[in-house]
Amino acid sequence: MKRSRPAAGGEVAGGGGGGGGGGPLSARQLTALVVARATSCAGFFAVLPYLGLWLVDSRGLTGADAGLVVGAAILANRAGGVLLVPLIHRLGLKASVGAGYLGAAVAFAVLGAGLRLPAYGWLVLAALAGLSLAMATTAMKAQVAAFPPDQRLRGFSYLNMAVNAGSAVGPVIGGALLEWHAGWLPLAAAVLDLVALAAVPALPGAWRASEPARQAAAEADDGDGDGDGEKGRGRGRWLPQRPFVAFSLLVCGTWVAYAQVFDVLPAYLGDAISTRDLGLVFTLNAVLVVALQVPVSALSRRVLSRPHAGFGLLCTAANVILAAAVLLFAFGRTGGLGLILAAMVLFTLSELVWSPLYDAQVSERRGKLSTTAAYALAGVAWGAAESAGAWLGTLLVVRPGEAGVLSPAAAPYWGAAALALLTGLAMSWSGRRRTPDTPLSGHERNSRSHDNPHDDSDDSHDVDMPARP
Repeated sequence: MKRSRPAAGGEVAGGGGGGGGGGPLSARQLTALVVARATSCAGFFAVLPYLGLWLVDSRGLTGADAGLVVGAAILANRAGGVLLVPLIHRLGLKASVGAGYLGAAVAFAVLGAGLRLPAYGWLVLAALAGLSLAMATTAMKAQVAAFPPDQRLRGFSYLNMAVNAGSAVGPVIGGALLEWHAGWLPLAAAVLDLVALAAVPALPGAWRASEPARQAAAEADDGDGDGDGEKGRGRGRWLPQRPFVAFSLLVCGTWVAYAQVFDVLPAYLGDAISTRDLGLVFTLNAVLVVALQVPVSALSRRVLSRPHAGFGLLCTAANVILAAAVLLFAFGRTGGLGLILAAMVLFTLSELVWSPLYDAQVSERRGKLSTTAAYALAGVAWGAAESAGAWLGTLLVVRPGEAGVLSPAAAPYWGAAALALLTGLAMSWSGRRRTPDTPLSGHERNSRSHDNPHDDSDDSHDVDMPARP
């Protein structure tokens, strides 16, 4: 008998992570997602760009110690979610989002309490803030992933829009506070995280994990659960399968190219443009994302509804545009501000497609992994790719030498463009190739179910959630 669509009441392992009854995201839920994500990002980015300077000037740390503290915050925020998956499983998704924002607010409040701590004390506080936000982000992505397949891309699109809005506003708030009253810098982040916390009750799902959720979490923790009669089912929730691993590694090429823009570009351009103009370039990215994310995602959903190759077509187009943008940035030292702005427009158009699409595909390709573990592991892989790209790119662009487009300093941009093209080609090939291990996309699954209502295939790839009776 064909299984009914899973109720979006929360994956069992994640505990209460879905929305109301598997229906579309309501306006209230979308508003809560955007407010929580945007304000928490604004708080983080109000502090992060200035944290090293603040620690040196206001707290008396050395440059080396301040760098370690900043690095700890970034690492914990990027990769810390994987350490917290068992806790997220036990608390449930909605409670984990709330606990994450509360923990971040407390950590930032202590940072701004005027304490005099040794370097390792500041490092611990910064890492706790990063871990708390990683917990909230991982759980929130799992909440969106628990929605029906045709709603996931929409949800992740709104999250991407919120991240860009927060990351644009945050540095403005932080810069103003640093000049006006530096001691209030972390306190502003704490207040913004409390605003995010206030939006959590309107998020989808229940506050507490259901009893089946707790049982599944226990099986995942002890590794010997066999709730479905398969030995090692709990271990399977932590062992990624080949389609998920292949997808996560292929996407790393896109993230290396992304790093050359957001992490390396200021060092590459150097004195070619002023700091004010560089700020304009990044502000353009944030404004375009906020303005265009919804219509571009609607167009992406139409492409994904094609019977064949919709995903491969989108990935190929996005990575080709990304490669073109990165190549234009390589000419930025000599091409002037107009060329750099044009490159940023292309880069943003690419990001509008691949950023929510990749997030949605994590849920599609996770296999037996719990949704929470899948997003945590993908975050580690993509964060490592961005970090490696940023390190190598910065290492090459800051070396003294010629400023020409064929100089060694421009090599990271040529290499990143090639990686983006290869990623697009590989994704196009994987989108056409269907193996027994490769899941149907949500749109393909919905289409087949509509065409053949007696199909016995399992359409509930998120089946950590109870099926409707």
